[in-house]
Parts: sequence; C-alpha cells; structure tokens
Amino acid sequence: MSRSHLVLFTLAITLLTGCISSKVATSRYKANFDFTAINSYTTFGRDSTFSDYQNINDATRNSIELAIEQVFDKIGFTYRTSENADIVIGYHLVGRNPKELSRYNKGVKYCRLCLRAGEGKSKGSTWRILPGSLILDVINTENNRSIWRSVLPLKIDGKDNSKDIQDKIYNAIDIMLKKFPGNKKLTARYLPNIKSSTEKRSYVPKLAVYNE
Repeated sequence: MSRSHLVLFTLAITLLTGCISSKVATSRYKANFDFTAINSYTTFGRDSTFSDYQNINDATRNSIELAIEQVFDKIGFTYRTSENADIVIGYHLVGRNPKELSRYNKGVKYCRLCLRAGEGKSKGSTWRILPGSLILDVINTENNRSIWRSVLPLKIDGKDNSKDIQDKIYNAIDIMLKKFPGNKKLTARYLPNIKSSTEKRSYVPKLAVYNE
C-alpha cells in the first residue's frame, strides 16, 4: 500500500470511529437500587418547579417529552400520573451557561459520588459535557433523587428542521436507554413516523466543555 493510500485509509478509519463513538452514551447509576422493580414512569408537570431548572422553549420541551414517552413505552414501561409512577424522568439540554446545569443538578438531587456503577464507577471520575448534550435522569419518587443518569451529544445545528430535531432527540434517548439497567427490551430499534416540517431552530451549541 502506498503512503498516500495509507494516509487516506487511516483518515477513513478515524472518521468512521468518530462517527461510531459519537453515538455511544455515557451513563452511571446507583448500584444498590433494584431497577427490576420499576414498571411505570412519569415526567414533571409544566406547573412544577422543574420548569425553572432550564431555559428551553416549549417546542423543544415537547420534542424531548414525546421521545421519552415513545422510547419508555417501547421498552416496556407504562406512563402513570405522578402519584402512581415508580420513577420520574428528568432531562436537561446543556447550554452555554454552567449555572443552569448546576441549578438542574440541585433540582434532581444529583450526586456524582452516589452513582458509582456504569462508567461512573471509578473513584473521582468526571464527565466532559459539551453544550448541546442531552442529560437524562431517572429519579426515585421516594426521595426525589436521581438514581441513573446518561449523557449524549445531540449535535443539533441551525440547518435542522423540526423533524430532524425530533429524530435526533428520539435516537439519542433510544441509545441512552440501552444502558438503563431496567431496560426490558434492549434489542428494539425503530424511528417514529413524525410529520416533516421546514421550521428552523436557532439553537447552535458552542464547543465549551463542562466537567461535573
């Protein structure tokens, strides 16, 4: 193989590896929690304090919550009211202001040292979280504390229409929940049939990095 061909081959492998690795979610969870006992879920109501934890528009919130319901239903969980659900699903779209993430973490009582299983099992390990990443939390209804968290970059850009954004959010949550210890259907894969739209989004994340 010539030197030029070797360079091209190496570049192709690097790009391919980058594409694959970008679709790998990071997760950590509470090791001594019985995730097999979870059968139902809910999301925070719009009139709850959860709305104060982040600054996202209603359209984005609707897209995230729609994808949460679709994927959780697909993997075998049932949606219940907040009074009857086993867990609450929290989410945060990371922006450019680290104070927003800190406020969200306090709201869901996230404790990095408490979630030691998964990729967070190493002592003192931290995550590098880029703006534009989606954070998903599973919250114990008994103490309102996060027992599982996953992070994955959405890579939404200004050229994406509403269907593109919905598909990216759905795919991200689908990938993230493949690492959820209570996942009842790890092999199911599909994209929802969502109507296309030419509506544009102005959110374009910058490449800053936050460490937990």
